[in-house]
Amino acid sequence: MIWEDLTTEDLGKIDRETPVVLNVAAIEQHGPHLPLSVDADIGEFFLGELNKCLGEAVLTLPSVKVGCSEHHMDFPGSLTVTHETFMNYVLGILESVLHHGFKNILILNSHGGNNAIGKVIAEKLGARYGNNARIMFTAWWRAASEQLAAISDSGKLGTGHACEFETSVMLLAQPQKVKLDRMPHGLQFVEVGERYDAGLVGGNSVDYIRSMKRISGGSGIVGNPTTASVEKGQLITDVVIANLSEIVKDMNNLL
Repeated sequence: MIWEDLTTEDLGKIDRETPVVLNVAAIEQHGPHLPLSVDADIGEFFLGELNKCLGEAVLTLPSVKVGCSEHHMDFPGSLTVTHETFMNYVLGILESVLHHGFKNILILNSHGGNNAIGKVIAEKLGARYGNNARIMFTAWWRAASEQLAAISDSGKLGTGHACEFETSVMLLAQPQKVKLDRMPHGLQFVEVGERYDAGLVGGNSVDYIRSMKRISGGSGIVGNPTTASVEKGQLITDVVIANLSEIVKDMNNLL
């Protein structure tokens, strides 16, 4: 179910145990071949697929499209807000949901720059409302990390930003926005060492914070989009939605 498509009367009748999902995304550069809307497009695409899968067993909120993208501001078109602004805005939305009596909230992130502040938001809500509500936070690539690693052909460094995964999902969800003729070939990643380098499916032991211009060598891409395909986009979508569906179904049964 889609929150904004309901009447107030319809929403008033929904079981307050129904899980509510909020996507937090970004509007920022994604290299020469993908639009600024990638994170928002992918997040909303996954929400739509989750609705198709679960129907009345889930309620999805309007996405927060602009997120924390200060590290992308070297590139034209990127939009950003401060962590404090983002946190207060998202808290306001979710406290509205809690005010209306809903007890299960999942924050679904589709932009890496929202990871740290997203977890802070979840921790704040959990501390305030955790006696009566369940608050969860994940990113789509975290929700299905093991299966996604098996899908990747480009490995840990190939799946970072405007990469094999994001390009594949966009080829499936919004193919008219992908400019394959502008896509650079090969790995785009300024490597500094195993301990510090990470992708969507490969972790690191130390967070080394750099601008996107610096980590991408100026290309705006972190990873290897060359191995992207529509078929891979479908595989990614299938495992992400399967895992998100399990998380949503679990919420009512968790202590």
